Amino acid sequence: MNKKFLTTLFFLLLFTSKSLGVEFIGVIGAAVGEINNQKNEKLSNGSKIYYGDTINVKPNSNAQILFLDETVMTVGENTELTIDDFVYDPQTNNGNFVTNIKSGIVKTISGKISEKNPENLKVKMPNGSLGVRGTEFLVSSNSNNNESTVVLLGPGPENTLGMIPGNIQLTDGLNTTEITNPGFQAMITNVVSLSSPTNAEVISQMSSSMSHSVLNARSIVDSSKNLTTNLINSADLKNNIIVTAEKFDLKSDESASEILSSLSTESDSKEISVAMNQLQENIVVTDNENYVRTLDQDTILYDSGWFDLTPVETGSNGLTYSLGDEGVSQVFDTGATQQGRAKVYVNFNKKEISADVFSKLTLKGASTVDYSFTTPTVTLTTIPVVASVPKALVPDGTTSPDELIDSGGGECPADSCTSLVRVANTLQSSAVSKQALMDLYNHDTSNSDAAKEVFQYGKFTTVDGSGLTGLGTFVFEGAHDATAAPAGEAAYVQSIERLEGSTVVVGKALE
Repeated sequence: MNKKFLTTLFFLLLFTSKSLGVEFIGVIGAAVGEINNQKNEKLSNGSKIYYGDTINVKPNSNAQILFLDETVMTVGENTELTIDDFVYDPQTNNGNFVTNIKSGIVKTISGKISEKNPENLKVKMPNGSLGVRGTEFLVSSNSNNNESTVVLLGPGPENTLGMIPGNIQLTDGLNTTEITNPGFQAMITNVVSLSSPTNAEVISQMSSSMSHSVLNARSIVDSSKNLTTNLINSADLKNNIIVTAEKFDLKSDESASEILSSLSTESDSKEISVAMNQLQENIVVTDNENYVRTLDQDTILYDSGWFDLTPVETGSNGLTYSLGDEGVSQVFDTGATQQGRAKVYVNFNKKEISADVFSKLTLKGASTVDYSFTTPTVTLTTIPVVASVPKALVPDGTTSPDELIDSGGGECPADSCTSLVRVANTLQSSAVSKQALMDLYNHDTSNSDAAKEVFQYGKFTTVDGSGLTGLGTFVFEGAHDATAAPAGEAAYVQSIERLEGSTVVVGKALE
């Protein structure tokens, strides 16, 4: 099982909580079938696990538990598991972890507590207990015949991955057997047996107990989008960002952290868009358009997937936009789905960010046009990362640089304006004349100068300090003014229509 992915998922799930209570020790990373706690509460994907909880997994069911120290337990059917003790300091990785498998089958990948102090991870069974050093192992406990079996899965002492060799000490209270070879087992009935090769029947039985779902890292990460649609509202966010910034030798953007921590699990798309609009871009744009971006094992890919954009009368920036003549759009085809997508590539080690940006746009009276472009690779300076890109979408499917510029009033940080509108009845400043700007984004069919281009603005930010969750927004704008002349600027601005959309993005290590 790929522990890198499990670690990634753990942080994704961790940041869906509003706050971390002192008794919160982990989450259900995957759940299939019927899983309950000692209060008979149903547990599902994302359910929190607390100190002292008992997990009951029913027939034809499975669960996977991700703990704060990155220990991962896959729990088979007909299993009862109790967390007898869990204390963990993430700053030092010191702690103590004791579980009690009363019956059933549990596969464990040990985490930071065992890595730092192997003697501090213990597993109890009805007729004995075991201590473990940094490894992966299976425990099967049958309370009916008072028999327990422990299998060491790895890694071995000669592994080439730099992992701590597996080592299990299994005791019946008086006698102890050490298992050091992957694929070997020991049993406890009345007394503990010697270590011996595991037979195929035992492995088959254990595998059958966990065969009701595909509990692997890939399936969990792919399903985690359902668990990351909530953001956190906690001071822990800001602390985490500070720690991560120091790790990568980046600055901590306190203003962005404050804005993002105002979001909660109840935040809807509109609230997310408003928060995103308040964020100031903090990347450094250098003269490196010919620079080849680095795509390697340190690159995190944030793929938003296609998401829809809808008309707004009041934008996330607080400005007012038109909904068309008598509520009927004069720019966009209201019967079509307008969509955006971005693949954002972030390499925190090399401090780089770039993106592939896509749009599916249908103008009124026209066919759907697909757009795509790749941004230059630019430099990260701050966590959380906040980056944006404006473009002009041409009806023939090409794109061109946006012509808007900062007028000096600070409304377009880093020369990246978020709208054609500056303030009520006033257009943004432009590198071209006001007449040319009006003509570029005008869609009135009676005006022969109307170029029918669409202003597109996209923005991306990481949410948490780990850099594994992100937010993305898109904006499309276009006007429909028959006159489209500087003397009638107010009328032109009042005709501008705006589409907005936002989504939560889950980052994954690039394959």
